[in-house]
Amino acid sequence: MTKRKNKKEPDDVRKDLLKELRGLIKDIPEEGLLFLIGQTNTILYNMRVDELNKTNERINNSKKSSDSTKKTPRKAQEIPHTISIERSSFGRNFILVINDSRKIMSESEITKIVRIAYKAADQKEGAVRLFAWFKANRDDVILDAVLSTRHPDLQELYTYLKKNFSMV
Repeated sequence: MTKRKNKKEPDDVRKDLLKELRGLIKDIPEEGLLFLIGQTNTILYNMRVDELNKTNERINNSKKSSDSTKKTPRKAQEIPHTISIERSSFGRNFILVINDSRKIMSESEITKIVRIAYKAADQKEGAVRLFAWFKANRDDVILDAVLSTRHPDLQELYTYLKKNFSMV
């Protein structure tokens, strides 16, 4: 019984955090509240995407286990690569989709990777430059999409950027 009194339950911690947040909100100006709303929507969106990614992973793992008994595995180059960039529902950010990985990126980040693509001489150089930028600035993209400097998805991203975006 004494252990339970010393250790707060998760609901108690949440209540304390909500109380603290309510106390802080009254002093935040309108611009700050708008920013917090945007951040909150981003957090909620990322939570939903994580849930969907986990569900997809479970489905893929179950398919792989059933397919492994039926078929021989395909090479990485034979697997179709899905690359897209979508504008978020609020229009302020973009969603970079690399296969099953979805990452929210700001307009300035998208502008930077478009510039990188246009500065590269070819697809191979573009892939290397994009990897270097992601490694320095957004390693979460590399980790979640399981990318390397020679990964075909980066070459596809290079091609996608050049095809769908222009330099102004």
